[in-house]
Amino acid sequence: MIETLIAAAVLALGFALYAFFVEPFSIEFTRLDIPFPDLPDALDGMTICHITDIHAVHTGRLERKIGCMLSQVQADICAITGDTISYRSGLSALPMLFGNLHPRLGSFAVTGNGEYKSDVPITEFSEAMRQNGVRLLLNESVSLGENLHIIGVDDPHRKLDDVVKASEAAGDGFRLMLAHSPDILMRVSEGTADLILAGHTHGGQIRVPFLGALYLHTHHPLGIAMGYFSPDQLTEITKRPLPRTHLYVSRGLGGGRIRIRFMCRPEIALITLHKRPA
Repeated sequence: MIETLIAAAVLALGFALYAFFVEPFSIEFTRLDIPFPDLPDALDGMTICHITDIHAVHTGRLERKIGCMLSQVQADICAITGDTISYRSGLSALPMLFGNLHPRLGSFAVTGNGEYKSDVPITEFSEAMRQNGVRLLLNESVSLGENLHIIGVDDPHRKLDDVVKASEAAGDGFRLMLAHSPDILMRVSEGTADLILAGHTHGGQIRVPFLGALYLHTHHPLGIAMGYFSPDQLTEITKRPLPRTHLYVSRGLGGGRIRIRFMCRPEIALITLHKRPA
């Protein structure tokens, strides 16, 4: 009996040490190719670096590692989908995080609920991001030539998103939407976006074998925890026609107030667009 209790205690201690001090810092690059039959020729092969849920607190071990890994990235666009900071002190980490990130077409970000929970006004956060080479999009879009439009919606988790306003200036061509939460799926319609990038779920952060994520922190019970979802999958999940929309939900990089992860490594997603049938 005593031996069993000792073994259980050792196992629990090992789990805690791994979940708190190993996996949260075991960041991986996730590489994904997504086919689009109608992709403009000029965008064939374009690479997007997707970053989300850093929850920067200060220039600590995790922030330094993220910054080092991002400095190695060569991408056309960097997309940052919210919860970049959790506290005012997180602003000090922005130069470390993004100072050496130089995508060919620029870096673009949206807000998450984390920014609104911090004590930093959004105008101040926007300026801090701008000083570090990142443009914050709040229910607005930017066109990079005739064929590429980036649509950024304000935080869907706090129901601050306005998809109509955000996308009204976007023209024909490829539409890339940045949103913090996959809840945005319930507000988009056919033709709104070709690719949506989101985060917020942290992939569940702690995943149980055979059960997966136990908690996703979303409003709509879509069951979307992480990874890539095709138009057919999204149409089935939402029970609404989304024949052109693809979605990628990143596991993110941080862990909110408690940086604990198990079977859910943090990630930087590198997504390449290809012109070919799905």
